[in-house]
Amino acid sequence: MATRESMTLLEDLKRAAWARTSPVGHHANAWEFRKDRLGNMVRWADYGNRKSPFGWELDFIEPKAANGSTASDNLQAMHWRAIAARSRQVPAALMAA
Repeated sequence: MATRESMTLLEDLKRAAWARTSPVGHHANAWEFRKDRLGNMVRWADYGNRKSPFGWELDFIEPKAANGSTASDNLQAMHWRAIAARSRQVPAALMAA
């Protein structure tokens, strides 16, 4: 897959996951700041930024290890700290699967 096609696909996946986040009440720009399903504040511009207090990443709703799909409807936007915390709790045997 060409780089341009990969970047377009990533942007489409990000937008689909971002659309499943919750608006922050009466925020001036409801698209820029949202809340993930755990209530963590995330910011669109901080995708992939683990140095930001609002950084977020794509996460599978149903994990691939549990036969979760890689389709966009199985992705969600989650704060990076929530993903990192869960990763540390997953047994190593499951991570290798």
